[in-house]
Amino acid sequence: MTNKHKRKYILPFGGISFYEQLADCISQIDEIKRDNNILQLTFFIRSGNNTDYSEKKRAILESLHEHLGEDIPSASIVGQIPDNKELSVELVYLSKDIDDLRIQHKIIDHVTYTLVESDAEKAIFAGGIASDEFLFSRRSDQAEAAFNIMDKILKEESMSFANIIRQWNYVEDIDGFNGETENKIQNYQALNDVRSKYYATAQFVHGYPAATGIGMNSGGVVLEFYANKPFISEEIIPIKNPQQKDAYTYSENVLVGNHLNIQPKKTSPKFERAKYISAANDKIIFVSGTAAIKGEVTVGIGDVETQTRTTVENIRNLISHENLVTNQILNNYSSLSFSSIRVYVKYQRDMEIVRDICDASFPGVQINYLVADICREALLVEIEGIAELIG
Repeated sequence: MTNKHKRKYILPFGGISFYEQLADCISQIDEIKRDNNILQLTFFIRSGNNTDYSEKKRAILESLHEHLGEDIPSASIVGQIPDNKELSVELVYLSKDIDDLRIQHKIIDHVTYTLVESDAEKAIFAGGIASDEFLFSRRSDQAEAAFNIMDKILKEESMSFANIIRQWNYVEDIDGFNGETENKIQNYQALNDVRSKYYATAQFVHGYPAATGIGMNSGGVVLEFYANKPFISEEIIPIKNPQQKDAYTYSENVLVGNHLNIQPKKTSPKFERAKYISAANDKIIFVSGTAAIKGEVTVGIGDVETQTRTTVENIRNLISHENLVTNQILNNYSSLSFSSIRVYVKYQRDMEIVRDICDASFPGVQINYLVADICREALLVEIEGIAELIG
């Protein structure tokens, strides 16, 4: 048995300029679309500022319209630098040969999302969730606008935030205080306070989503998520890491700055270290953004090699057979392997060290290397991934 949702990471084969490389990637997407239904696209682009970001975002969406017509899936444009390229793309897709699936591309507040329905479940793949062209200058307002759209999408499909399995939170200047300097409110803390506000509307019976909160060099706040609502029995299990505190139990000692006035105090990041879902014969583990944190404390400060090895160790502990059994994921699979991994590196100068360690640690796995700020100033690398349990 193999999982039906496929994930692929593509780089342009040729071209020097952004527009040449975009044309190459769109051609590859066309080829994949021939035999598959594309559910979600995430473009990672090199952008110098928000004007450059907006122009490249417009070019991407126009190219998608030109090649895909009205059949455009959910799409995010993320202001992170793909290593040695102008852009890279990640796709989620399903074979057209799979029966009993109803796929729709829908729009709410100019945001496209993909709805996949079957007799067993309803799933949402949504990306590019953002305020309209930087209508708001403060990250807190951008986050509020994005979460409001997210709330509308979920309600439209009779879901809540508790149905989210995996969420990505992309934040421009994540460690900075842009627009909130007078109150010393950090951009990441603003995101956490807004997220806590919206999450408080749901009952998280199966734990919080797996998630990543990561920086961008442009683009404001962009959200992306996968949600699932089962119609028949399935398992959804949060996975804890014995070496790390749950992020939502962090003390205020590791939360930076002040809180937004929508909260009585600073709120912690609401996510699980990983999330397991077994649905419609798929068995998948979404590994959250993971870094060199033991307990709640950053380790290996200033040492990218130590931080990368510690991060890999944290992931290995998280998905070890022993830990999965401890977290009530039974021994009913024959193998576990990553189908994709994403590595965020704070400084381009550290890329070679990080690449050598990750390529050796995850041989044969497609890895998307990106340059991006991490959610703590002292963190130099963050790794996330999707693992599949087979058999």
